[in-house]
Amino acid sequence: MSILDQALRSRLIQSVGPENLIEDDAARLLASEDIWSKGACVVDAVITPRSSEALSLAVAAISATGRPLSIRGGGMSYTNGYVPNQPGALTIDLGRMDRVLHIDADNMTVTVEAGCTWKTLYETLKPLGLRAPFWGPLSGVSSTIGGGLSQLNALFGAGTYGTSSESVVGLKVVLADGRMLTTGARQPDAAGAFYRHYGPDLTGLFCGDCGVFGIKAEATLRLIRMPAAEAYGSYSFSNAQGVILALSEIARAGLACEAFSFDPGLARARMRRASLLSDISTLGSVIAKQTSLIEGVKQAAKIAMAGRSFLGEEDYSIHAVCEGRSAAAVEADLAAIGQIVARFGGVEVANTIPKVIRAQPFTPLNNVLGPGGERWVPVHGIVGHADAQHAFAAIEKLFTDHAEQLDTLGIEHGYMFTSMSTNSFLIEPVFLWPEARTAIHEATVEPHFLTKLKQFAPNEAATAMVSALRSQIIALFQNYGAAHYQIGRSYPYLASRDGAAQDLLAAIKRALDPNYACNPGGLGLQAPLAIPTRNLAQEKV
Repeated sequence: MSILDQALRSRLIQSVGPENLIEDDAARLLASEDIWSKGACVVDAVITPRSSEALSLAVAAISATGRPLSIRGGGMSYTNGYVPNQPGALTIDLGRMDRVLHIDADNMTVTVEAGCTWKTLYETLKPLGLRAPFWGPLSGVSSTIGGGLSQLNALFGAGTYGTSSESVVGLKVVLADGRMLTTGARQPDAAGAFYRHYGPDLTGLFCGDCGVFGIKAEATLRLIRMPAAEAYGSYSFSNAQGVILALSEIARAGLACEAFSFDPGLARARMRRASLLSDISTLGSVIAKQTSLIEGVKQAAKIAMAGRSFLGEEDYSIHAVCEGRSAAAVEADLAAIGQIVARFGGVEVANTIPKVIRAQPFTPLNNVLGPGGERWVPVHGIVGHADAQHAFAAIEKLFTDHAEQLDTLGIEHGYMFTSMSTNSFLIEPVFLWPEARTAIHEATVEPHFLTKLKQFAPNEAATAMVSALRSQIIALFQNYGAAHYQIGRSYPYLASRDGAAQDLLAAIKRALDPNYACNPGGLGLQAPLAIPTRNLAQEKV
């Protein structure tokens, strides 16, 4: 039986079609949790529009009821960004708005629906020799472009081009009352914008907003031509200090389009997985990536021979990808990286990891669980290069101070580091611990992989410890003025702004969403007490 009142249900069916109004318990439960936690309640229904027009009509219908909206993309958040925190909420799931709408090779732009995945966009553009400058996170097989713009992303292309929003030209946004707002300079009747900066940057207003200011329906991104050449390098270090210093210097020099690092703990966890390195399809992808069959076979053979032995048990590592217009150019960049690495105590090892990741950038998301079936969750901060060592040392001290408890509860941790353009450094501690998996893990991990993993019993004590340490790490990051992606309801964005900025943000929210319906509480923006509380009981059938 539907728990929506009949009038709203009829309007939603009229707006999106009966097949796109989902009310079964399994779908509602899945939409009410993210990788880290479950919502305070379960959404009443999931709406999956298939066009911007249907989205606009559905939001207008919901707006008239005053119900809160949870806005979901690929579902890979770990910051309570879209899970419901108020009863009576409805989820807008954009996963069925997944089309590449228009490729304009003359103006070098592409327009997509917000539910289009980074993988779909990449594979659509690749035969044309084109791509977006920033072209996706590791989770791009399911992470959506709209979600990436709401949450911001790291990795592919970020060392050169920065985060996802820095590749965006314009947006089409559905506001909380159903009105459509467009940003960017565009020709009359054009599918999308051709230039971003015409007056105040309205596009930027909706980037990193966690869906709080409106629902992204379509996005237009810049295009670049695929690089003519790539080069890969991997390097081993005996300590974190050398890794951090080298990674920062590589970023300052602008040498790598991607440069990232694993500590020994995270490297061990990755190596314990069902190995990418010996998988036949992976080797085939490496062969296909090369410019000739002979070169491809040679590179695949190197990977097979290296196996998992190229990193020691206690090694930190850096993995870099250089791209450019010629083999000579990328080899020169890679040589410069090698000199930087040597200066800070690193040595070159087999470049298996960056080569495999570039050959298969968007793999199934089996890593949302640990290699033994453990729960997995990260936390992160983006700091200036000068603060990276100090922030890392503070976090390491926190782990050292709690080492006995962590060991008793079976909690492991590791780190990933990466750079964003020339001017920032991302530190991402990762937790693995024995805990029961949830619906989102069952829906995300490949079934044949899932059957190999241990199922743990509920473990409230370990999860509470992970939660406490995540909160303490977030607090430590604030000492360095850290920025964060996918802010959701986990990172203290609003509280970290000065008074004038807080007033401006609140005024924007009131202007665009006066009922605080869109992802309420996101960015720290809470509804004023003056907004009346609805009587949900009167809305039930």
